[in-house]
Amino acid sequence: MNVIEKTRFSKNQQEAFEFLSHMENYEQLMPDDTKSFEIHESGNGFAVQIGNLPKVGMKLKESTNPSKLVFESPSPNFEYYLTIDIEAFDESNSDVSLNFEGKFNMMIEMMAKAPLTKFIQTISMKLGNI
Repeated sequence: MNVIEKTRFSKNQQEAFEFLSHMENYEQLMPDDTKSFEIHESGNGFAVQIGNLPKVGMKLKESTNPSKLVFESPSPNFEYYLTIDIEAFDESNSDVSLNFEGKFNMMIEMMAKAPLTKFIQTISMKLGNI
């Protein structure tokens, strides 16, 4: 399952990378019906609970300054990744691509596709509004 969203971010490439490297900044990108947002003890990830959905975690797997961040599931039970690519657009803007890739069985994918798509779309929209 793949969900890809792209948005223009009103920060240059380096500023965008720094913003997206700080986990506390993701709280402002979460949907309005977020029930909890917790930053992992390590500071390299977060867990979020949205609406009636179970809590979902993201752990920073790798980063390439200033162009890429890759998050992965902190749980071995589910395999998913969120790759954030940051490309310079001009001196004060960047294009940010969010690519969510989940390796789920068909049953989980059927249940998760719509909420995960909405989740990635919301992050993209809020990023574009900052």
